[in-house]
Amino acid sequence: MNIWDDQDGFDFLGLHHRKFPVRKKGGRTFYIMNHVPSKKAMKKMRTKIKEYTEPRHKLYMDIRDLVKGLNRRLQGFKNYYQLSPMGKKWLNRIDWYVLTRLNLFNNKKRNRRNKHAKFQDTAEEVKYLLVKLAS
Repeated sequence: MNIWDDQDGFDFLGLHHRKFPVRKKGGRTFYIMNHVPSKKAMKKMRTKIKEYTEPRHKLYMDIRDLVKGLNRRLQGFKNYYQLSPMGKKWLNRIDWYVLTRLNLFNNKKRNRRNKHAKFQDTAEEVKYLLVKLAS
C-alpha cells in the first residue's frame, strides 16, 4: 500500500485515511491527508437510521418526536465522523438518506399510495428541527 499518492488508503476506527489532491491558485497540486467515513461505517449509519425509522409501531408518533429521537443519533455521528472538511461530502449522503427515510415514514403514516411523494413538504416540515451532518 502506497499512501503517498491519492490511489490507496486504509481503514481504521471507522474512517478511511487517504491523501486527497488539492489544487492551489497557481495550478500546483498538493496532496493532503484527510479522513472520511469508511464504506462500512456509512452502511452501518444507514442501517441504524433505517432501524429507527422503519418499525410500524412508531407510526402513531408525530414526525417531530421521531426527529428528536433521531437527532441524538445524528449528533453522535456528526461528532465522531466530521474530523476534516473533506468528510462533509460523504456526510451529505447521510443527510439525504435521513430525509428520504423521514419522507417514507411520513407517507406511510398518511397512507399515501406513492411512497416517495410530497418530499418537499416533508423537507420543509423538518427543516429547522433536523441535525445536519454536513454543516
